[in-house]
Amino acid sequence: MMQSILETLGLSTMEAECYEKLLPMGDVPMATLTAAMKRHPQIIYRLVDQLVAKGLAVTETRLHRKYVRAEDPKMLERVQLEKLRKIREALPSLHALQHQPSEARVRIERGAEAVRNLRRRAFQELPPGGTYYILGASGTHFYEFMGDELPAIEQFREKRKVKKKMLAFESQRSLMEHEGLRKYSDLRFLPETYPVPTSTNIYGNVVAIQIWSSEPIVILIESEEVANGYRDFFETLWKMGKK
Repeated sequence: MMQSILETLGLSTMEAECYEKLLPMGDVPMATLTAAMKRHPQIIYRLVDQLVAKGLAVTETRLHRKYVRAEDPKMLERVQLEKLRKIREALPSLHALQHQPSEARVRIERGAEAVRNLRRRAFQELPPGGTYYILGASGTHFYEFMGDELPAIEQFREKRKVKKKMLAFESQRSLMEHEGLRKYSDLRFLPETYPVPTSTNIYGNVVAIQIWSSEPIVILIESEEVANGYRDFFETLWKMGKK
């Protein structure tokens, strides 16, 4: 079992076997390790060199004899943390190289869980201080489908300081005004001439159109160009809205 764990940390099968064998032996001559491993000395020397390169073993020559000892197992953690640090440093460059589709990607999800998942994803993916735009905040339909999960999702949003900018309709004012009292939320109302049976949400490069049928439908459009266009449209209507 221990050997398989060591292999998941990047050691080969033989390196893991050698390191595990070496741990209880302390500081020993190479000949002692060779005898314990029951393998050709050249193989053992190569394995020890590989462990030394990975920071998991130390060698020393004393009186013309080579000694070896295993490093503290905590070194395994340090090695993995160093790998993680390097991966994180490389991610921006790797993302820059990643192919980005020129066309918008569209997918459709259905049901109340799709409505709840939209908010969860958005508040997880937006950076702290980011903004979630809601065009046509629908009040009754939204609260019905969010159910008892809304307070926890809102608490998560507030913890990450994600802002909400909401445009609702005058007919929803009495139901929606408390939304403007939530942390990091801003609410305005449009005249009744604008209402439609949908709500459009924008965050990052995503536009989500929610259709409030008996089984709600969420149409997700992933496109930087489309999302920017909707944000511009939102800001134009925002100037027309009333508090």
